[in-house]
Amino acid sequence: MLLAAAACFAGASIQSATGFGFALVLSPALFAVVDPDQAVSALLVLGLVLNVLVLFGGGRPGPVRWHALAPMLAAAGPGLAAGALLLSVLSKAVLQVAVGLLVVAAAALQLRRPAPEPAPARRATALAAGLATGTLTTATSVSGPPLVLWFDAQGTRPAELRASLAASFLALNLAGALVLLAVGSLRSPARPEALAALLALTAAGHLAGAWVFRRLDGRRFREMVLALVAGAGAASVVAGLSGL
Repeated sequence: MLLAAAACFAGASIQSATGFGFALVLSPALFAVVDPDQAVSALLVLGLVLNVLVLFGGGRPGPVRWHALAPMLAAAGPGLAAGALLLSVLSKAVLQVAVGLLVVAAAALQLRRPAPEPAPARRATALAAGLATGTLTTATSVSGPPLVLWFDAQGTRPAELRASLAASFLALNLAGALVLLAVGSLRSPARPEALAALLALTAAGHLAGAWVFRRLDGRRFREMVLALVAGAGAASVVAGLSGL
């Protein structure tokens, strides 16, 4: 469990600093040391707690772009079904490689294009980002990059990006937990003592990441977030290739 503990603290620190990356860091470690049901239940609980801490860490809700979240989250619903359909047609490994390459390419292009997206295109791309997020949630479990890239394309300020991502992941985690409970997929929840230790590490990681966030300027924050997105894409490619 030392691996999972270190990954929990590191992942919470990264997500608290950037708004993204907790599951990307923690899930491989958890799945390596506990049963899948226990890993999924732990990720859901820890993710819910971390996103609440990020969103309300200052004592009041962060500056969430609610008007942008509504169409994206609405489009994520059909995306969940689309991802399940894709997974029934193509292997997960193939999808991971394809998605990973697209994510890396998109992050590289975004880094070279600092200008915000024109306003008339925002609603259409919001729907596309939501659909992609839902699709990747069920197809590959790498669901964060479309949201990060979309918010960045709008010229979203760091505090807004961080809070909006936390609100997005909180809603998606709650929906995912309800679905899993409804279908009875969580038959073996995480052990209470292990979960309590990971919760303490999550809270500590949040504090460390919040300290880093307060000391990042806008340019360095953007570079860090896009580098993390590219890292998520690269990890998806590696995971896919190892499964072929």
